[in-house]
This record gives sequence, C-alpha cells and structure tokens, in this order.
Amino acid sequence: MRKRKVLTFVTLFTSVLLLGACSNNENDQQEQQAGSTAESTEMSHMDDSGHHMEDSSGHMDHGSMEMEHNRNEDEPEDMQDASNPQYSVGDKVEVTDAHMDIMEGVTATITGAYDTTLYQVTFTPEDSDEPMEDHKWVVAEEMASDDDNEDYEEGDEVTLTADHMAGMQGQSAEITGVHEGPAYMIDFEPADGSEKFTNHKWVTEDELGPADEE
Repeated sequence: MRKRKVLTFVTLFTSVLLLGACSNNENDQQEQQAGSTAESTEMSHMDDSGHHMEDSSGHMDHGSMEMEHNRNEDEPEDMQDASNPQYSVGDKVEVTDAHMDIMEGVTATITGAYDTTLYQVTFTPEDSDEPMEDHKWVVAEEMASDDDNEDYEEGDEVTLTADHMAGMQGQSAEITGVHEGPAYMIDFEPADGSEKFTNHKWVTEDELGPADEE
C-alpha cells in the first residue's frame, strides 16, 4: 500500500514537471513569435520609411535637375548682327558664368553675335509638372504675345517660339528678367567630355571672358 502511494506521488510529481516544461516552452514560443512579428513590423516600417525618403529625394532631384539643351542648333534667321560686339565671330572666349555645370570655365568659340534683348523666363515644359524657373536665355525674336509687342517687361506673359530643349516650344512663360544684348551664340566642348554643343543659344557679354592664350 505504501509503495503504491509512493508510486502515485512520483507519477503526479512527474506530470507537474512535464506540464510546467510544456507551459514554459509555449511561453517561450509565444515570446519568440511576438518578437519576430515586432521585428518584421519594424523592418517593414523602416523599408516604407526608406521608400518615402527615396521618393522625396528623387522628387527633389527632379525639381533641381537641369533640362537637356539641344546639342546642335541652326543659325537664327531674320536677326540683326551686332554692330559693335566685344567679341566677334571666331573669337575664343571662356564661359565665366555658366547656365549649366558642364559649361563652367570651358573655352568656347563665338559663332554669332546679335543686337537684341535677352529674357529670363519661367515656364513648364510640355508633358512635365515641374516648372523650369528663371531659364536663361530667350531672345525677343523667340517669343510672341497677344498684342505682338516685342518690348517686353518683367512679369509679362508670353508664348515661347524657341526650341532650345524638348517641351519648350509653344509653352506659356512669364518673363522674370530682362538683359540688353548683344546675344552670343557659341560652340563648346562640355567639361564632362560629352557631345559638343554647336550654336548654343544664348550667352550674354558679361557671362564671357577672354580665353587664356595657349
């Protein structure tokens, strides 16, 4: 009888230990699952955050990105050659105030000099939501207005007939700056070694300097 009680006690004690162990294992598994879920959620939030940051950064880059100018342009028609330009056709000059990074400090050749007025304009290229702000330059002969007035002032609304870059021609623009000519047209090799610009339009006299003699 006493042996039976001992055996029963041992059996119950063993069962309690097993149940305790199972309970601990289940708790450990639940904690591990909870930890994994939290880690996965945190990683997901980090990925989403990184995605939004990338989108935001990309949007900013796009906003500040320079539009690609045409590399080969035709000589203008019906424009008056400059009567007394500081630089003549064929002169070598240095670009000292560049509109694009690839122009800065390059040596250029004057291919045209014209008596006209240059305008700085803000417009939104066709098929784009990003405005091109304070674009330099467009000359009077490359703009039109409802009253056919070519004596434009800052704040005037005009239609661009220039085609210096994709999506420019035919767009409405606001004049944001006025600069008296002459307007210069130049050939130059970009500083980044990319394709040469032929008859690039336009640069002003104060954006150029004499080229260093070799």
